[in-house]
Amino acid sequence: MPEIKNTFLKSKMNKTLDSRLIPNGEYRDAKNVSISRSEGADVGALENILGNRKLTSLKTDLGLLEDAKNLFRYDEVEGLVILNGLDIIGYFMDVSNDRIFLFLTDYADSSNDRLSNFAPGDISTGSPITEFVAKGAACYIVQYNVSNNVYRVLLGGNFLNFSKTHPIINVNMIENMLFWTDNRNQPRKINVDFANNDSYELSENLNPYYYNEDHISVAKFAPFEAPSFLDTSSESGLLNVSTEFLASHIINTLSGPTSSGQDPAFFNLNGSPYTANVNNPDLKNGDQIVFPVQEDLSTPINSELKFTIDSVGTGTSTSSVRVEEVPNQAIVAGAIFEIRRKNFIYDSLYKGDENLLKDKFARFSYRFKYDDGEYSLMAPFTQAAFIPDQFGYFINGDENITLQSGNVKFMENAATKVKLNIKLPENANTIESKLKIKEIQILTKNSDEQAVRVVEDVPISKLSGSSKNYIYEYLSSKPIKVLPEADLIRVSDKIPIRALTQEVSGNRLIYGNFIDKHATPDYLQYDLKYKQKTNDNFTVEFPSHTVKQNRSYQVGVVLYDRYGRASNVILSDSDTISSGFSNSTIYASYTNFGLNSVNYWGNYLEFSLKNPIPNSGKQGYPGLYSDINPLGYYTYRIVIKQQEQEYYNVYTPGALAGELIWDTKVNSSPQNVQEVAQSISDYLPSFHSNNRITLLNLFGDNINKVPRELQEVNGNDTTFDSRVLLYNRVNPIYTGENSVSAVYNSSFSYNKQSSVSKKGEKVVSIEPFKELGSWTTTKGSIFPYQELDNQHSIPQPFYPYFTSQTSNDYSYNFHDIFFNASANPFIAKIETDFKIGAVPYYHEGVVTDPDPSTSQSLIAMESAKNHIEKAWKNLGVFETNPTKSSLDIYYETSSSGLITVLNEDIGTLGPFSLRDASGNDSATSSLQFNLSENDSVGSPLTLYFEAFQQDGSQCADGNNTMSIVSVTDGSTPTNDRTSDFSIEQQSAGSFYFRIISNSLFMHGENANTLESYTFVIRVTANGLSNNITLNNCRLTNDPPVLSNIMIDGDSAQYDINTLPALLYSDPIEADSNLQSFEVLKFTVKNGSADTSRDTEQVLAEVSLSEGNNAGQPHPYLTVDNFDGNGVQLPSNQFVVHPNVSAIVAAFGTFNTSLIYTGFAVDTYDSNRSSVPAGKTSFTRSIRFES
Repeated sequence: MPEIKNTFLKSKMNKTLDSRLIPNGEYRDAKNVSISRSEGADVGALENILGNRKLTSLKTDLGLLEDAKNLFRYDEVEGLVILNGLDIIGYFMDVSNDRIFLFLTDYADSSNDRLSNFAPGDISTGSPITEFVAKGAACYIVQYNVSNNVYRVLLGGNFLNFSKTHPIINVNMIENMLFWTDNRNQPRKINVDFANNDSYELSENLNPYYYNEDHISVAKFAPFEAPSFLDTSSESGLLNVSTEFLASHIINTLSGPTSSGQDPAFFNLNGSPYTANVNNPDLKNGDQIVFPVQEDLSTPINSELKFTIDSVGTGTSTSSVRVEEVPNQAIVAGAIFEIRRKNFIYDSLYKGDENLLKDKFARFSYRFKYDDGEYSLMAPFTQAAFIPDQFGYFINGDENITLQSGNVKFMENAATKVKLNIKLPENANTIESKLKIKEIQILTKNSDEQAVRVVEDVPISKLSGSSKNYIYEYLSSKPIKVLPEADLIRVSDKIPIRALTQEVSGNRLIYGNFIDKHATPDYLQYDLKYKQKTNDNFTVEFPSHTVKQNRSYQVGVVLYDRYGRASNVILSDSDTISSGFSNSTIYASYTNFGLNSVNYWGNYLEFSLKNPIPNSGKQGYPGLYSDINPLGYYTYRIVIKQQEQEYYNVYTPGALAGELIWDTKVNSSPQNVQEVAQSISDYLPSFHSNNRITLLNLFGDNINKVPRELQEVNGNDTTFDSRVLLYNRVNPIYTGENSVSAVYNSSFSYNKQSSVSKKGEKVVSIEPFKELGSWTTTKGSIFPYQELDNQHSIPQPFYPYFTSQTSNDYSYNFHDIFFNASANPFIAKIETDFKIGAVPYYHEGVVTDPDPSTSQSLIAMESAKNHIEKAWKNLGVFETNPTKSSLDIYYETSSSGLITVLNEDIGTLGPFSLRDASGNDSATSSLQFNLSENDSVGSPLTLYFEAFQQDGSQCADGNNTMSIVSVTDGSTPTNDRTSDFSIEQQSAGSFYFRIISNSLFMHGENANTLESYTFVIRVTANGLSNNITLNNCRLTNDPPVLSNIMIDGDSAQYDINTLPALLYSDPIEADSNLQSFEVLKFTVKNGSADTSRDTEQVLAEVSLSEGNNAGQPHPYLTVDNFDGNGVQLPSNQFVVHPNVSAIVAAFGTFNTSLIYTGFAVDTYDSNRSSVPAGKTSFTRSIRFES
């Protein structure tokens, strides 16, 4: 026997070539052997290797649980749950613990992108389950122990959303944490110890430890809502529990006298302020009446008197109240009294630090601690927990105290205890199992520090009941623990949305080839309005909070998914702003909306979203959260960009209106003191440009608030520039100009809310008081510099004064036009557009008989004094221009919530979705879209559709309009395809519309991106407009079309149906003419209606049509674009040729003179790419003879 030897030196298995053509050194097939590839003498040696063996059939004893028969595949004979029939799409071998983790599923996503369809759940009826209508996707993670052949189903359910299209090839383990990613879902992890201890086999009612996306996501559920200062009864949580009576905030005078020793004592009070209204509520039992020291009464009150109200009478003009205490002195009518409300929440045993919050603007937040020790992101912080003492009112002598000190003494926090209403994402008694939360960490941050401090770690076990509100009481305990810096700047966990790969380095998990951000809507439709607060829950929660005025605010919206991934800031569509509103940028002017300070609660910015946040959008937009869309946008937060930051309030002792000029030149010489007094203004400092210049007294901290410009000065300079702008908020103007009774009347209003100039008042100079002129040093002297006044024959002082006379003696009464002038304060000159402050006035003539026992003389003396001093007798308030931040960033507000709630609150009138005649709704699925490459221009691509409101009803107002805003394809970057489509209305006034084509199309090899369209349609209905997005609209492929089929020697043209089954009735002779023989000749078009492109990207192949090798390349036939003579044909014309050498060789190999063979001709378009390509085929037979 002839012997054939083959050495396998190449150590290579070759299954590609025909067995007869395998080169020496390679082999066709082998089982359980390995060919050595060493460089030694044993190269090519055959070695046995271990084969595979079956370890388990993946069955587990869950048969005792009735629901197992429905939830899993069930073997009725063995009573075991069977997991075979599933594909293993991933695994991880934990070699050190001798176990394998398997990822199994039977589901394959069939959507175009293999991502859009979520693994379906079981469809069942009844509760408990009585009937399963349809079985959903089977998705499991199984642990198999190799050493004892035991496995456990750690978790399972369609929430895993596994798909055979996305194998899990990236799995890592860090200690007991199993991490994986599949480029389909967000990265995930489980604690295998927790899963083992509560697996399907060990849990009750088939309820394992992990059963939803929140449990297994690497990114943890992020709290989204700031704590509220309103409790569940809408009562304020900012409490003062450490004082028995609240601060005085109502002042009036006694209308009738009260005698000493009355028991009980009755008081008659002026009644007008105490009518029952929201600003000055009626007096209540337990309130306190306080008479401060008043030494100027006919019966003076030399020490504070306090009385507690026992009962309250009624009346329209007066109120009579009875008090518990017996007065120890008579109290005369006209005595000033204050009302101090009884603090009904006073706690004499309060354990907190009542002074801790007094000088702080504290804000509060919280975060969750999860079962694996991870912390969530921080929730948004609250507004400052601050209520000013005295409710922010100046009362009694407060203005005078502030005038003299430059500080507001009562601007301290009255709140000593804070109730935080934390709104939980789940019921208190289920939040641990549903979200695996173990603790709630209460946080606080003060305005004057960067640190975020931990107030308390609250175990979740302290929560109970079914409420979604947890009330935490902060008792003003000083927080010590500080969060690390990394947590302060942690605004996102930076866990990608999808990642193709992951790896571990040390204890760090690293993701690669990932998508880290959702697409953001181009804009939303909302309005802004600057409004005044009213007495509602908003004001109850924030009684003294207001928007800062003279600021420009840009308000935007940020959308968040359930795990804290944020969109970009979304601004408003400027084309949709309603009348009377602003777009995303608004200016808050200086205004109190015409209200007095008692009725004015403050201002706020109103954000009005006009149309719902959409559930669909451009490519990459995730839609809104649902059980089958866990990464959809879930919450919103309102953010504000406001770059004008820190500023100061400057409290001044009045303001002097006018530029001070010293000029004592007069036209005639006075003959005596009386003549000087009659024209006193001619001899003292005068004031000019009262409406253009104002002088301010700067002392104390005001010197730093309005700093001098000290660059480019020398040591001799005494007058300085300043770069500060001031805005006058309270104008200390005296409008009763020179009326004696008005000057002396203590009830006269000397300051008022200012008409603030938007551009501000520029500080043009700052200099010491004594630099205003030599007169400033002559107070008390009538002969300045110890010299006679040579200009006038009658000596007179330079310093402001008035003259008084007793008998024949004259007195010079010197008074200051600036507060505390002897201390030489700085005087700032500011330029103004209106009169700010008062103008000093010099009493004309001599005040005679200033007898203390004569009231008229006292009034005249006081009047003359107040004339000089009136420029600093009343408080003025200015703001400095704010520091302009160079950080162009948005700040998070405490306004946030669920998108679903916001959308519901908007109302249901506007267009929300489109629904076609088959019931397909754009809010939950895609409209039926049928665009074929064979469609002509004007072809309808959709069924007629109409606009629907959010509540599911039609938008049928008769004025519906629709237009295409944009159409883009799936390319990167996208191409604008808007001109290829248009909207057609069924008839005038109809509610029904459809999309039609404006162009011809060709389905090419890149059709998955180039011909995948996203429509944005502008819908106007019920007077409202909304942009609705249609996704996943695709061009479909038509199969190739064959024509002009011809066989050699026959001039007839065939089609597929008429072409003979046996092409030639006689065998084809393998002679010298066979080389140029054309078995078949045909033309292929790709199916497009576009005749300029219908020949593009077409291919043809010829293969075996019979036997075990059907579909393999045909050994005796080939196909190309050349005719029998080798002439190049057009790219869509093909010729099938005989493979002459192979045919001749076959005659010898098989020792035959006749070859009969069947063949298939397959034609493709789209270059046979995986889009998929269209295909048209036919089979025929042919014979060859030698």
